[in-house]
Amino acid sequence: MLMIGHRGAMGYAPENTLLSIHKAIELDVDCVEVDVYLVDKELIVIHDDTLDRTTNGHGKLANYSFEELRKLDAGQGQQIPTLQEVIDVTCGVIGLNVELKGKGTATGVVNLVSKLSQKEKEQVIISSFLMSELMAVLQLDKYLKIGVLASENMKRSFDWALKLNAFSINISQQVVTSELIGRAHQLGLKLYVYTVNEQADINRIKEMGADGVFSNYPDRL
Repeated sequence: MLMIGHRGAMGYAPENTLLSIHKAIELDVDCVEVDVYLVDKELIVIHDDTLDRTTNGHGKLANYSFEELRKLDAGQGQQIPTLQEVIDVTCGVIGLNVELKGKGTATGVVNLVSKLSQKEKEQVIISSFLMSELMAVLQLDKYLKIGVLASENMKRSFDWALKLNAFSINISQQVVTSELIGRAHQLGLKLYVYTVNEQADINRIKEMGADGVFSNYPDRL
């Protein structure tokens, strides 16, 4: 079962920062997951469309320029990183799951990933709840690995995964069952579960046969 660090290793360091990603690598993860938005034509790594929870900034992300965002403290003196900075740290070291959070992110992400070698590209999964963005990814490069994110309406999510020829379907631990995992495998999909932090839950999902788990504490796997 793959050990996937959620926003790096956010149980130990500020989420979606380079410090968090380095911590995940130190914990010997297989892959890290990060979130991206597009601001001033720059792909930045942050989960929320507001700044208050994860930085010393306030208000909406869209109200700031890229330069202003880079001056904020994202925790322990960390900057909000760019996706390129994350790729520079992870490339050739561990896998990378890029979640497209905002509209218009597909093109920029594909442009960055296209610069990687074929072997390095195979270590990248592009995931989203936004099916329009995943469709845009495939229109630009049909060979990239796609992950369909789902928290409800599993039938629709599986239909999208098949339509997009997805590599994986990534579902909430609140809805995961052995039957869903079996269905995914029958359809040739990997099934990854988010966000699983308690040891008992990790063990239970492992026994079900999931292919990977996203965790804030990836060393617990």
